[in-house]
Amino acid sequence: MAVENLILIIISVLMAGLSFYVLFRNFRSSINISFFVMGIGVVIWVATNGVFMENQDLFMGKLTFTGAMLILVGFFYFSVLFPFRDKKIDWLMHALLLIPFILLNIFLYSGDLFIGEVVSRDTLSFGVLYHVFAIYFLIFWIWIILNFVRKYRASDGLHKWQLKNLFYAISFSSIAGIITNLLMPWILNVQYGGWIGPMFSIFFLGFVSYILFKKDI
Repeated sequence: MAVENLILIIISVLMAGLSFYVLFRNFRSSINISFFVMGIGVVIWVATNGVFMENQDLFMGKLTFTGAMLILVGFFYFSVLFPFRDKKIDWLMHALLLIPFILLNIFLYSGDLFIGEVVSRDTLSFGVLYHVFAIYFLIFWIWIILNFVRKYRASDGLHKWQLKNLFYAISFSSIAGIITNLLMPWILNVQYGGWIGPMFSIFFLGFVSYILFKKDI
């Protein structure tokens, strides 16, 4: 197994343990649950990237997209709930987030409208729905950032400290992941270096977990 792929597997195991630890600290907390969903999404995304790059299995290549969308779902709810809930999550918000998630996953595993086939090492062919996925992902990622910006401006004290550190976590991890695993394949049709984004995910969960533990949830 290539060294970078082995590292991804190790990172995914560590993050799985961290996600379950956060959940079991307070499994009734909506914040902890949303973090757990996001964390399991990261585990799937990181681990399947490593396995796919090792053996070029099409199912594993598709599963990386399920992991990415699960990250998005968990992170969106986390952005509404953490460090405090400042608005109600109504049915329309649920629908806008979850209906595309469900439909894209159905198409992902049934036919080639989303992902076609393995072209070569690290490379998949994309169908028309890949563009829908990319737009869906970017819209909600921007929405997430705006949620945190709005809360940061309205916060002080501990909450402002938490949100500031969260920005550090986002900048370390999501920029690398979005550039190498979304924008480069989507805009430039360049898919090499797909392991770089997953490598940086450890910074995100490390920062966020530290913030959560300091909050003593």
